[in-house]
Amino acid sequence: MCGLVGYIGQKSVSDVLVQLLERLEYRGYDSAGIALNENGKLILEKSQGLLVNLCNKIENKHFSATSGIGHTRWATHGKPNERNAHPHISENGQVALVHNGIIENYNKLKNELKDIKFISETDTEVVVQLLGKYITKKSDENHILQQIARVCEMIKGSYAFAIMVAHIPNKIFFAKKGSPLIIGCGKGENFLASDIPALLPFTNNIIYVKDGEMGEISAEQIKIFDFKLKQKNNIIKKINLSPEQVMLGNYSTFMEKEIAQGSYAMQNTLEHIIKDRTFYKIKKTKFQDLSMMSSNIHIVACGTALHAGMLAKYVLEKECRVGVSLDYASEFRYKKPLINKKSICIFISQSGETADTIASLELAKKCGAYCVAITNVITSRISSLADFVIPTYAGPEIAVASTKAYVAQITALYALIEFVAKLNNKKIKYNSNDIFGVVKTVENWSAKLLWHDLIKDICTKESIYFVGRGVDFYLVKEGALKLTEISYIHAEAFAGGELKHGSLALINEEAIVIVLLTQKDLIDKTLNAIAEIKTRGATVILISQFEYLKNCAQHFILLPKVKDILMPFVAIKPLQELAFLCAKEKNLNPDKPRNLAKSVTVE
Repeated sequence: MCGLVGYIGQKSVSDVLVQLLERLEYRGYDSAGIALNENGKLILEKSQGLLVNLCNKIENKHFSATSGIGHTRWATHGKPNERNAHPHISENGQVALVHNGIIENYNKLKNELKDIKFISETDTEVVVQLLGKYITKKSDENHILQQIARVCEMIKGSYAFAIMVAHIPNKIFFAKKGSPLIIGCGKGENFLASDIPALLPFTNNIIYVKDGEMGEISAEQIKIFDFKLKQKNNIIKKINLSPEQVMLGNYSTFMEKEIAQGSYAMQNTLEHIIKDRTFYKIKKTKFQDLSMMSSNIHIVACGTALHAGMLAKYVLEKECRVGVSLDYASEFRYKKPLINKKSICIFISQSGETADTIASLELAKKCGAYCVAITNVITSRISSLADFVIPTYAGPEIAVASTKAYVAQITALYALIEFVAKLNNKKIKYNSNDIFGVVKTVENWSAKLLWHDLIKDICTKESIYFVGRGVDFYLVKEGALKLTEISYIHAEAFAGGELKHGSLALINEEAIVIVLLTQKDLIDKTLNAIAEIKTRGATVILISQFEYLKNCAQHFILLPKVKDILMPFVAIKPLQELAFLCAKEKNLNPDKPRNLAKSVTVE
């Protein structure tokens, strides 16, 4: 969540900052702002709402500045309004700052600044006012760095800061702990950003700032230090991504593009796992004799990643006969989990920056567990903390609601399960070649036309219900989440066998129930659930690979046939497309759902 940028070079800084921020809009935000250093004076321009509001505000203003910082804010402390928008400026006008993260001890620090009149309700303003207290017009660069380090040592929480000082217009300062921050290296210009997509039109040469690092950039130079001001080497990495990968191309929205790229995400992830011999690097002894370990495997994640974990738990237990515990990352720490040196903990996060997942991983490491990370960003914090990383290769995912990253996650998990089975001499019902076969099945298949006549009716409902059994239950949970996220229709998923235990009370003549049925051994049981639903007068939409069942429901969507155990790779696509089509029918932007952010980097 939130987007942070900085630029120093030869170009008009306001134009560059807006371009950078536009490519971070996907992260989620409710206000935007920039700070420019105009001939030794800090100028702030901020607005509530979308970035276009800021653009309209500065459209007829002419700035000569060539250095500046910018931000898109997702409100935590304080309402989403212009007063609380970043950047913030110190009372003495000397320091401007943008911040991603959260300052946990801001109230205590604020009490130490009783002489300062605070303008905002944010935790961030405490930091800029502290810096303003210590940095004066006489401060040279070395003194400024010392004071930034001093303030960082006072802070509890997470942060990525970009900082400007009025009397030093040729430098932007920065510091990082716990929130992502990268430097883009150009020719006669340099950049700061919280994510790679912002920088791709300008440079592919990136420096990843590490936790506990700070420094300064000018148009010609980059200096990085630790908090004791010991200078570090600049390690520049060339990113193998093109601007086209974060552009819409022939699609109207990123979500539509990313659903279509699901088969690419599958193939790319599996090919890299095989080519890179990923599992040859894993600590195999931790994964041997798992049948003796009972429930000593723990899967921890949030949201969509948790649904991928639910599926993995089901398949791992069913195929390998291994007990698996599964937890919401936000709850994992608070139950005092039963983990120790014999435990394996698997943490799943698309961004690798999810705050609750990182905190859970840190706890698991303290308990001595072997920690495996599955992430789409190999340079993320979760990657640096884990004992072993299984990268997914979905490419940049811009839409807030995850689609292709989910498919890449279950691909990586299925590959891990195959590895565990081979290691423990277990026979399972699929192999990597089978998954490659599914790629060919789904890459050109879509259910959009099959949904066409149903969408309008679905969009009139306040609630939509999903039903499934076995792996289908975990898939419809993800389908319900997608529909809720981007169409704002209340959607809920029920296990087919649980209808009589409470949820059947919701079913009446007005209800629409979407039933997923892909598992041959659960046909009869699922048909019982459909009968119960139809008896109450509800409309049933059945999604299945078994064509002979088409008369069992009022509406039927036929899936391509693959092995039952691999149906999740096929069946998730129509559920994602349903959510997308409902959002479009309601004239909502599926890429930027209200109140949600792409990466939840604060608790």
